[in-house]
Amino acid sequence: MPSRLHSMFVAGVFRISYGNWRPVWRQVRLVKSLAQYGHLQKMRYCAAHSAQCQTRKNYLELSYGGIKMHLDYVWLRDHCRSAACFNASTNQRNMDTASVDLSIHPVQTKVDDVHLYLTWPDGHESKYSLSWLAENSYEAKKQSLIQPRILWNSDSYTNSNIPSAKWDKFMHCDDELKMFLQNFLLYGVAFVDDVPATVEATETVTQRVSLIRETTFGRMWSFTSDLSRGDTAYTTQALDRHTDTSYFHEPCGIQVFHCLKHEGTGGRTLLVDGFYSAEKVRQQSPENFELLARIPIKHEYIENTGSHQNHMIGIGPVVNVYPWNNEIYMIRYNNYDRSVLNTVPHDVVQRWYVAHRELTTELRRPENELWVKLTPGKVVFIDNWRVMHGRESFTGLRQLCGCYLTRDDVLSTARSLGLQA
Repeated sequence: MPSRLHSMFVAGVFRISYGNWRPVWRQVRLVKSLAQYGHLQKMRYCAAHSAQCQTRKNYLELSYGGIKMHLDYVWLRDHCRSAACFNASTNQRNMDTASVDLSIHPVQTKVDDVHLYLTWPDGHESKYSLSWLAENSYEAKKQSLIQPRILWNSDSYTNSNIPSAKWDKFMHCDDELKMFLQNFLLYGVAFVDDVPATVEATETVTQRVSLIRETTFGRMWSFTSDLSRGDTAYTTQALDRHTDTSYFHEPCGIQVFHCLKHEGTGGRTLLVDGFYSAEKVRQQSPENFELLARIPIKHEYIENTGSHQNHMIGIGPVVNVYPWNNEIYMIRYNNYDRSVLNTVPHDVVQRWYVAHRELTTELRRPENELWVKLTPGKVVFIDNWRVMHGRESFTGLRQLCGCYLTRDDVLSTARSLGLQA
């Protein structure tokens, strides 16, 4: 059953909510006051004006600002933030978790308006910020998102009038970079305009965001329809919506495209928000969504052309969700590279095809298709874990360059600028 966390459909746009709807671009502000319940028989009780706690057999029950937390004693000892247990300079744990008695209990418990204090059997004292405990409790994480997003179809994206970043400002102004990354995180796609139409300038603009991820296709690649590689992308044919490198165990996080030259017709780029379609399936057919999120399948890339010999296999479900809050974090969808379906029991195969067909139907709805004409100077950054891309067929010479970016470094850049990622 979808929880309160899941999306609500508002004015044609899915907005992921934290229970009661709030604009997704606002950070979750965790509560800063506590309330708790009464003392049960044979249970030690501690209380303050805004906080109450109870010691249970194997855990501490603590309430703070409406959040009722259940904090395991081993977890509390493991997460002590004293100087002896945690290095605040490096943000690394000092203590040896394997040395903690798995049946440990505090011998003294106290709480005030700001902190929880525990004394352990060996005399060690731990002090925890109540706001830190609330922020890092399972109960809070279950009701919050790792990454707030705005899910979109063609109309809702177009009507949002999302500005592109400008090359000169983007390269020198952190505010422009932050605006770009905020749009990328929310929508899964963002543009930089006025970039010089060269491979070198494209490389420079990508490095403002992240490190380049080198793959079998190289570090920076530039290609035309010469079939120089064993991939349909190196033709003039239309390409259906898909995510790239589904045959990697960890598909590339960000895809970058820059059309350096096109002397012909056609060749528009197709963008589809995969999370929008997946949430549609979850709302309409929870059982189909569950199959797509549970059944691992293979994707495969086999190349034997000239000097390129590659055989790669990636395994994973079509839809990936975090187990504690059911938030979608990745889609692996590529019908070109999907391998032999031999990881599904015979009595599940038909149901899997039904689920896959429902997702494909949603992805192919015309109202979900955003068509963009890439021209020299316009660089597009695509979240390859979320937004699918394709293209229409074309004529004439069409030269593209681009690369993949390391996802971790994109998110690190965003966090360093104060964004939730």
